[in-house]
Amino acid sequence: QDRAFTEPNSYVKMTASRSNYRAAGWQDADFLKPIVTLGLPYSNNMPCNHHFDRLGRVLADALTGAGAMPHTAYAPVISDGITQGADAMCYSLPSRDAIADCIELMHTGYACDAMITVGGCDKSVPGALLPLLRTNAVGLTMFGGAAMFGECPKDMHNAQYREQIGRLD
Repeated sequence: QDRAFTEPNSYVKMTASRSNYRAAGWQDADFLKPIVTLGLPYSNNMPCNHHFDRLGRVLADALTGAGAMPHTAYAPVISDGITQGADAMCYSLPSRDAIADCIELMHTGYACDAMITVGGCDKSVPGALLPLLRTNAVGLTMFGGAAMFGECPKDMHNAQYREQIGRLD
């Protein structure tokens, strides 16, 4: 019997499911290309990850140009720098595993062929690496670049602000 009909994830059995790709703009030739997960921990309010949406578009364009179909998997990320000293701090460390879980979920759930992940902080770097290890996927992880510092009045550094806040207690 033909494997196209007997394999659980065959394209024949997945025809109805794959029709959703057509609704997203895929053409006939796209179904013959490898699908590459782009794992991007992203938040627009963190200096170490706020540019990952733009970086993701550059990577997606490069993958398309190389003959692959990018599948973007954004993952939530919590900043310990922003939540420090607040009740929300308890969500920072678990966000590492949430990043890994989200990227793995998207990669495995859509049966992608390879994975490229990007990390940018102490939570998102390991969170972006873990899905590659967990799934034994063909792929790579990249560092998204150093966080750029903001501008502070009176030439004070962030640590100096925190010291002053600490003195209020």
